[in-house]
Amino acid sequence: MPPQDNEIIDFQLIHGDCLEGMRKLPPASIDTIIADPPYFCGFTHNGKKGSFADLSITKPFFEQVFAEFDRLLKPNGEVYVFCDFRTYPFFYPILIEFLTQRNLIVWDKISGPGNHFSFTHEFIMFATKPSPEYNRNKKGQNIWRDKSFASGAKKTNGKKQHPTQKPIELIERILSVSTKKGDRVLDPFAGSFTTAVACQRMNRNFIGFEQQEKYVAIGRERLEQ
Repeated sequence: MPPQDNEIIDFQLIHGDCLEGMRKLPPASIDTIIADPPYFCGFTHNGKKGSFADLSITKPFFEQVFAEFDRLLKPNGEVYVFCDFRTYPFFYPILIEFLTQRNLIVWDKISGPGNHFSFTHEFIMFATKPSPEYNRNKKGQNIWRDKSFASGAKKTNGKKQHPTQKPIELIERILSVSTKKGDRVLDPFAGSFTTAVACQRMNRNFIGFEQQEKYVAIGRERLEQ
């Protein structure tokens, strides 16, 4: 849905490093952050099988990222961070240094690949500013059932254009429970800019960062379409 009543909706699709970009934004300027950081599941020190300890090299980076989330959020702002069973134990102790985790949402993807049981879910960390700054309540359950591309999302999303692309319907679910028309949404790991597309459809302002120029081009094309 396009903007209504001549309202100007601002979309910033930025090719660049998210840390550098976030540091240029004013404090308390973001209503909601939707972050799908790299899971680094194949990140190893020896080119072979990875281990939990291999993730430790990224700890300083995520400390800075979550510190920026705290600085940029408005007092009632909310954060959603995607992760899986391997990265949640790594992200959790870093995130709670700067934010308050309120719940862990389970995204039921309905189907998925796998040899030792199917990978049919991911996690979404739901966090806010530390108490007592935050005073919003949420209704509903912490298990969300939305199709992934492996279970049929391409019928409503078109072809998959990024390896970890999330369905528009899932992002719209987040926007519907955490934002209102005209709010500003930040996506620091924008990928193919699905969050921007959802914001366009729901009349939210958007700013997102992506290091690979080809995906910025894809994001602009998706918005034009």
